[in-house]
Amino acid sequence: MADREHNARDLERVVWDVIVVGTGMGGGMLGHALARSGRRVLFLEKGRSTLPGTPGTIRSAMPELAEPRAARSATTYYDALARAGRCTDEIEDISRRFPRRFVPFIGSGTGGSSALYGMVCERFFVADFTPRQNFRDPGESTVPEAWPITYDQMQPWYTQAEKLLGVRGQPDPLRPEAADVGLPPAPPFSTDNQPLVNYLTGRGLHPYHLPMACDYTDGCATCQAYLCEKSCKNDAGRNGVLPAITVYGAQLLAECRVLRLEADRTQVKQVICQHRGDMLALQANVVVLAAGALATPVLLLNSRSGDWPRGLANGSDWVGRNLMRHLMDWIEVWPQSGCRITAENKEIGLNDFYFWQGQKYGTVQSAGTMATLAPIDMLTNHPGWQPKAMRLMRPAVRPIYERFFNGGLVLAAIMEDLPYPDNRVLPSDRPSEDGRQRLRLRYRLHTSEVQRRAEFLRQVKEVLKPFRNLTLRTGESNSTLGHVCGTCRFGTDPKTSVLDPQNRAHEVDNLYVVDASFFPSSTGLNPSLTVAANALRVAAHVNQVHFAT
Repeated sequence: MADREHNARDLERVVWDVIVVGTGMGGGMLGHALARSGRRVLFLEKGRSTLPGTPGTIRSAMPELAEPRAARSATTYYDALARAGRCTDEIEDISRRFPRRFVPFIGSGTGGSSALYGMVCERFFVADFTPRQNFRDPGESTVPEAWPITYDQMQPWYTQAEKLLGVRGQPDPLRPEAADVGLPPAPPFSTDNQPLVNYLTGRGLHPYHLPMACDYTDGCATCQAYLCEKSCKNDAGRNGVLPAITVYGAQLLAECRVLRLEADRTQVKQVICQHRGDMLALQANVVVLAAGALATPVLLLNSRSGDWPRGLANGSDWVGRNLMRHLMDWIEVWPQSGCRITAENKEIGLNDFYFWQGQKYGTVQSAGTMATLAPIDMLTNHPGWQPKAMRLMRPAVRPIYERFFNGGLVLAAIMEDLPYPDNRVLPSDRPSEDGRQRLRLRYRLHTSEVQRRAEFLRQVKEVLKPFRNLTLRTGESNSTLGHVCGTCRFGTDPKTSVLDPQNRAHEVDNLYVVDASFFPSSTGLNPSLTVAANALRVAAHVNQVHFAT
């Protein structure tokens, strides 16, 4: 098994070259690059290992569908989530008068959220690196004039990440720079997607096949929201962590929750973590946080000390602020009369409304289909529902769902949201009683987001007017956290950023952050490829600055 069993106490006796906290796209890619360079790398992963050979892993379906009986108790439900690579943390949304608690639909385990993602790996637009100019009135937003790095500086790392992740697809016809990328081709559009592609092209729009980190093996379902049974999906676990361990000698300690970092004024000295009930104090020359844009800032804020009264690396008071999550609204469309689409087929990209009449909005993507009965089971198969309510609700709702909601092609309208200091993540004010991490979140839509979202959806709906369609306004929900970012942004000014342009904490010499926390703007595209490319960039810097001989 790739995740070797360790005597955890033995790991305390080693001074590692690099400890990587988190194995998602940032941590997995950086750890792989450094292990390949000969560095002693230790991955710490809060979730369980879902690498090949790990017994009990749930694949080929969401756990609510694969093991519906698990919902009869909280213990078995959260165990099923963990074995499916899903997060079990509790988030308390304190944005409104009455707090709301929920478990986010994000990854936790080897590969992080990339183990569940839809595999879209797309470069940002050149103009995404100079974001403020793209908005007519950003208001009180902290969106900067420019990122501290440019597209040209990222380009070679994009190329490396695309090769490492096996990305295939078509160039976006609206981006001249995309023509030179030279990705291997993806399969032709499916029969479910082709009618909509033909219609959009006939309208003078520019659909293209999304760049996907997918091997498209025989029978590939381009699965998303659950672990891949066939290993078609190229993610941080399969393409980063696994070879780092099996080929380059890195080590992985799963089910290990980092509680705090102990540091003096300039250096992280110890990583304090809990592994299956045991407390460990680990040491490394370099510590890299890649726990995700929710958990990473909470870890820093929980690492308060006499030297760091507001939290580690938080002299700016910007740790946890500027939370962005994208506004993602689902639109189900029936491109042909009587169509009954049942296969997952994430294929179409459309950026005609990314920049529209002097304003910036976002992208539109096909996201597959409403998996048959999945929404009902997702609602009813969790311990918050009483068994009697489940028995009464599901038979009544099922025929209504099948008649009015099932069978269409689901499109995702993904709109860029801007960063604001009052949108933030905070540690919980309640202690954990069951070992699950708790945190608080505050996020509200500002005027820019409200107005741009209304116009964006209006434009998309206008295009789809000839077809039966249904808009599910999920963008309003703070539980939509698939693309959360921005909570430890990088920049050149220590007063208005947490990290420098190399992703090192301004005030802590051996501390880096490589998950999507570093984004100073969310852009309107999927973040995975940019996180991976930037992690490779930072790995090269760490290798040169900290380990050059």
